[in-house]
Amino acid sequence: MSSVGGHAYESDGDLSAQLTSLWKAPTSIVSWLATVDHKALGLRYIYTASAFFIAGGIEAAIMRAQLARPDGHLVSPEMYNQLFTMHGVTMMFLFVQPVLSGFSFYLVPLLIGARELAFPRLNSFSYYVFLLAGVFMYASFLNGQAPNNGWFNYAPLSGPMFNAGLNIDFYALGLLFLGISTTVGAANLIVTILHMRAPGMSIDRMPLLLWSSLTMSVAVIFAIPSLTVALGMLELERHWRFAFFQPALGGSPMLWQHLFWVFGHPWVYIVFLPATGMLSMVIPTFARRPMVGHSLVALATVTTGLIGFGVWVHHMFATGLPQLSMSFFGAASMAVSIPSAIQIVAWIVTMWFGRVVFATPMLFALAFIVQFVIGGISGVMTAAVPFDLQATDTYFVVGHIHYVLAGGTVFGVLAALYYWYPKMFGRMLSERLGKLSFGLTFIGFNVAFFPMHIAGLLGMPRRIYTYSADSGWAAANMVATIGAYVFAIGLAVTLYNIARSRFAGAPAGANPWGAASLEWLAASPPERFNFARIPIVSTREPLWTDGVQPGPAWDAGRLSPRTSVLDADLEDVVELPDASIWPVVMSLFALGGFAALLVRWEGSAAVLFALTLLSAALWMWPTPGRKSTEAPVPGAADSVYRKVGFWAMVLFCITEATIFTYLLSSYFFLGVSNTAWPPPGSIVPALPKPLLMTAFLISSSVVLLFAERARVTRGARAYRIGVLATMALGLGFLVLQMLEYRDKLPMMAPSSSSYASTFYLITGFHGSHVCLGLLILGWTLIADVRGRLRGDPPVAVKNSSLYWHFVDGVWLVILTCLYLSPRWY
Repeated sequence: MSSVGGHAYESDGDLSAQLTSLWKAPTSIVSWLATVDHKALGLRYIYTASAFFIAGGIEAAIMRAQLARPDGHLVSPEMYNQLFTMHGVTMMFLFVQPVLSGFSFYLVPLLIGARELAFPRLNSFSYYVFLLAGVFMYASFLNGQAPNNGWFNYAPLSGPMFNAGLNIDFYALGLLFLGISTTVGAANLIVTILHMRAPGMSIDRMPLLLWSSLTMSVAVIFAIPSLTVALGMLELERHWRFAFFQPALGGSPMLWQHLFWVFGHPWVYIVFLPATGMLSMVIPTFARRPMVGHSLVALATVTTGLIGFGVWVHHMFATGLPQLSMSFFGAASMAVSIPSAIQIVAWIVTMWFGRVVFATPMLFALAFIVQFVIGGISGVMTAAVPFDLQATDTYFVVGHIHYVLAGGTVFGVLAALYYWYPKMFGRMLSERLGKLSFGLTFIGFNVAFFPMHIAGLLGMPRRIYTYSADSGWAAANMVATIGAYVFAIGLAVTLYNIARSRFAGAPAGANPWGAASLEWLAASPPERFNFARIPIVSTREPLWTDGVQPGPAWDAGRLSPRTSVLDADLEDVVELPDASIWPVVMSLFALGGFAALLVRWEGSAAVLFALTLLSAALWMWPTPGRKSTEAPVPGAADSVYRKVGFWAMVLFCITEATIFTYLLSSYFFLGVSNTAWPPPGSIVPALPKPLLMTAFLISSSVVLLFAERARVTRGARAYRIGVLATMALGLGFLVLQMLEYRDKLPMMAPSSSSYASTFYLITGFHGSHVCLGLLILGWTLIADVRGRLRGDPPVAVKNSSLYWHFVDGVWLVILTCLYLSPRWY
């Protein structure tokens, strides 16, 4: 029993015992590997990301030792290139975003009063893909061919002409693999936050960490596809002689920069927004008052994510773009500081009108504000085009990005770690060691990274291997190196504190900080099922305002409520799946496929990716005798459009549509970059076959629509016949596409020009979606014949139809852009 605002929030022993049996913990190695517990997987994310952080820190330590004195010879130039590239890749992709996602995966269900994430098995798959992608990239050190072209990997230096080894292939394939984890994890958080909140937790009552996690996840859905397109183009150019970035064949290195920074600048906000959400939880707790301007801070969070997509040219001012476009993007780069300033002001005012307790989490939160303000000021400086032209590619930018990302994120993570460690492990961290760690890390960080601004203003370029004694940079580099080692010692103190307190720390209790949000209602550490009775929320700070009451037990299975998006009205109860080994198996097959591509075993890669899809089919195969995926609540509106599985397919289609948008934008960018498009010698596609292909796909969509309706009016048999007819028309489309390729290939190979490369990439990528759509329809048909589909209509039926209509709609856009638009020039 725990006290909530003066009222007892009870969970009787019999109910807890029953739920413990239903939500049983792993009892073997296999079940431990296959667990879907969001808390266990969240901690694994944090542990794994921390291990990569240590690896990246070792790389940084070696680089700082190399640069500590002029004319250093600790490592070779090639090894230095690999070290600074892997340091950037590690920190940007393998630490910052995954560690923040780990906190989100752990905390979000607790914050919203749910028992699990919306898609527990997808969470398991996401973690293992992250782990294996990181191992894949770090395996490059074993043969001395680690990525060596910077975390931004600019073309044409990343192309086969200038970088023929496997270095860039490890980078491109590893990040393609990692992007799967990031994307599915974001989709999981979006659906969980929007549809799994406790009854009464309306959208205006959501904790600010949920707003930052939601904004981060939505931004991921639209940002990662741009990087995916760029990496896919790069691998096609390196392995199969496509021509996207080669000017001699109509390509453009600028295309890489546009695609990369359309991803890269939103990524900056993706990786620090969750940290700001964490601060918005920590500061009110230790200020002993609610957050000032809660709604305004939520709006500022969302606005930051939106503006982040409009400032990518901020990184390209030195590339010779038109003055008007640079002025626009310079203004947008300055404007993005406004919502960030709103958050900072809200934190300061909250502390000003509160009674601040300077516990260790609060100290790290204050350090976050200091570092972030310094980084923000230097960021606004580089938004001024004349200054940026002088400072770009100097150590001034290195100092800036470390203040924003390392200072913001690392200190935010440390604040979150000291704050939520008692909840995660049931024990308190040492305040004495925590404050010692704070002092060392704060001093070490500023001593390490502030001198980099000075070195940059003195002209020290980025990515420099060594420098001469008369350059004037020696003092700044020596001070930075000393500061970096002090910073590392401070982090080591925190690691010791964690290890020591795990067994010797003082017992925490349910709510040691006297906080206001729902996670502190659960036990410390939480039970597997989080809450014996689902809480019902009526205020924004429920534990401070007597705003939570115990709700239903939902003890008939592994159940958690599903609520409406805006008002969190109870709609249904989701039956959550148990542990499964298939997500683990699927991630291992995917790893094998990417490894086979690395060494150019295309046949083996095809087999392994086919096994990956087979694993996905077995993972999602309905369990015999299992109840409906979502058991309806009496009196609640029941619609397939409200079900979490439907929204997973919607997000998948949005992600794929974004990829096609970037592909088609690349096609038109190359067209504008060339004096003639298609270039001389290219074959403008004839219309008869494409129009017939269009007729096949439109007919297939119409047939499938009638099949769905026939399932309701005439029964399952009519639906199955319609699905078979749809699949036959889809196969007809693929045959016609192969015939079109046969006619073109002798005279227009993909390697002949950038036009041919983009044409084959876009149409071939769409063809792969037709194949996937056929597989999904086939899976649905088999499951229906075997009597495994539940619901009226089943979610699987609606999802397979939605995906097929999406693929058909994309084809109409491709027809307009690739087949019709060349006739308009």
